[in-house]
Amino acid sequence: MKHRIKILPLLLVLITSLQATLYAQKNSTMKTDLTPQQQQLISIAALTAKGDLVKLQSALNDGLNAGLTINQIKEAQVHLYAYCGFPRSIRGLQTFMQVLEDRKARQIKDIVGPQASPIKNNSNKYERGKAILEKLTGVQQSATATGYNAFAPVIDSFLKEHLFADIFERDVLTFSERELVTISVLGSIGNAEPMLRSHLAICLNTGLTPDQLKQFIHTLQSAVGNSAADEAQSVLDEVLKIKVESPFSLVYAGAIKENQKGKVNIHPVRYKIKDLSIVANVYTPPAYNTNASYPTIVIAHPNGGVKEQVAGLYAQRLAELGFITITADAAYQGGSGGTPRYTDKPANRIEDIHAMADFISTFAGVDTARIALLGICGGGGYSLKAAQSDKRFKVVVTLSMFNSGLVRRNGFMDSQLSTIQERIKQASDARKKEAATGEVLYANNSTVPLTEEQISKLPFDLYREGYIYYNKTHAHKNSSAKYTLSSLMELMTFDANSNMDLLNQPLLMIAGNKADTYYMTEAAFKNAINSKEKELFKIDGATHIETYWKPEYVSQAVSKINEFIVRELN
Repeated sequence: MKHRIKILPLLLVLITSLQATLYAQKNSTMKTDLTPQQQQLISIAALTAKGDLVKLQSALNDGLNAGLTINQIKEAQVHLYAYCGFPRSIRGLQTFMQVLEDRKARQIKDIVGPQASPIKNNSNKYERGKAILEKLTGVQQSATATGYNAFAPVIDSFLKEHLFADIFERDVLTFSERELVTISVLGSIGNAEPMLRSHLAICLNTGLTPDQLKQFIHTLQSAVGNSAADEAQSVLDEVLKIKVESPFSLVYAGAIKENQKGKVNIHPVRYKIKDLSIVANVYTPPAYNTNASYPTIVIAHPNGGVKEQVAGLYAQRLAELGFITITADAAYQGGSGGTPRYTDKPANRIEDIHAMADFISTFAGVDTARIALLGICGGGGYSLKAAQSDKRFKVVVTLSMFNSGLVRRNGFMDSQLSTIQERIKQASDARKKEAATGEVLYANNSTVPLTEEQISKLPFDLYREGYIYYNKTHAHKNSSAKYTLSSLMELMTFDANSNMDLLNQPLLMIAGNKADTYYMTEAAFKNAINSKEKELFKIDGATHIETYWKPEYVSQAVSKINEFIVRELN
C-alpha cells in the first residue's frame, strides 16, 4: 500500500462550508443602511479631495459627533493622498487640526481611538501587496504586466508595495471603510471612471451591498453636488449590471456569463429523487461532442452552500480540463424541492450523491467507467460515506473534509462535549413539536447580520472567514446556514469516519496546514486502510475558507485534482 503524504505549498484545499456552524454567533444591530460613521467618512473624503475646506470643517465636526474617532479620520485623510495627492491630504489634515483646536476650546472631548498596530510581517512587500489586491478583487494578478504597468513598471511596484501593502495593511480602518474613502475621492475628482469602476466592484467584494452603494451616491451628492453624483451613478449602474448579468446566478470569480461554442458550457437540469425535484448544473468541456467519451466528476457542495458557489467554481475549472462535471443543490435546500425546508439529514445528503451519479450516467458523452467523486467540506464527509457502497465512483477526492456528525455531536474542535445530551434532547423535543403542531424549529435561524466587530470576535478562522464568504463576498439568495433542529437527531448519531475500511477506491484528501478543520481529514485518512492508492496533501499557508476563492490556491488544487484523477482513471 502506498501512502504518499506530501506538503504542497500554496496548493489549495477543498471546499469546506461550515456555514451551518459558522453562524452560531448571533445578536447584531447592524442594518442594511450605511452607518452614520460610514456616511461621514464619505463626506469627509469627498470634500477633502475637492479642496472645499469650509464645508470640510462642518463635515469633520459631524464625523466626530457621529462617533468617528480622531485616528479614524486622520487615517482616512492619510489614505486618500494615494488617490488625490499630498496637497489635498495635507490641507485636509491642517483643517482637521483647526477643528480639533476649536472643539477643545469649547471643552468638547473627542475619542482619540486606537492607533494603527505595528506591521510585523517582514516578508516581501510586493508579494504582500499583491496578495491584498487579490483578496480585494477576488482575481489572481497576472504574472505578465500589461497596460500602464508595462508602460511604466515602477508604478506597479508603487501600487503593490506602497498602496496595497503600506496603506491597506494598516488596521485603523477596515477594507470596506478604506474602499468607501477611495470611491468618495474618485467620485468627486472626476475623470477617474475606470478606477471608480474597479473600486465599486471591490466594495461589493468587501461586503458592501448594492443598496449601500446607492446610498453612497446620495451622500456624495449632498457633499459635492449633482454633477459628480450623476457620473458616479452611471458607473455604479454599469458595475451592478455586470454583477447580475449571469443568467446562471453564479457568484464565483470568472463565472460563465453565457454559453459560447467551443468553450465550457453550463446546462441547468432537473431530475427526481422519488417525488422531490432536484436542480443541478452540468458543465461540459470545450468543443464538447455528444458522440465522444469523457471522464466525469460528481461534485458535492458544502453544508449550507449551493451549486452556484465554490462547488460551481470547481465544476467549471475541471470542465476546462476536459471533464464533464455535475453539481446539484441538496434535497430540501437551495433550489431543490422538499419540505420542511433546510432539512439536513445525512441519509438525504448521501442519497443526493447517489442520485447525481444516476442522472449523469445517462448524460450524453459520459464514460460510466470513468466517474470520480469530489466532496467539498460537509460534502466531503458525505462523499466518503457514499463511496463506501457506491462503486460507480472509481476515484474519491475530498477538499477540506468536514465530518458533520462529529461536529454537530461534539462541537467544533470538541468545544461542546459537556452539552451533548442536552442538545440531543432539544432535537428530540423539536421533532415532538413538529409531529404535534406542525411547527418547525430551526438552528442558526438569525436574520440579523453581524457587525464587523462581532465578526472579528467569532471563534476560529473557519467561522470568521466563512461568515464573510457566505454573507458578504460570495452570498447567494439560496444559500442558508439554518437547518431544522430535529435534523440533529440524525446528525449527532452520524460519523463520516465510520466503516472507512469499506472504502477501497483510490483516495486523495487535501487540507491546508492552517485549516482548523484539518484534524477531521487526518482521522479519516488514517482509517482508509483498504484504499491501496491514497494521498494526503497538506497545503502550506492555506486556511479553510481562503481555498474557496483565492486564485493561487484554486489553480493549484484544480491541477492536483486533475493529475490524481487522470492517473487513477487510466
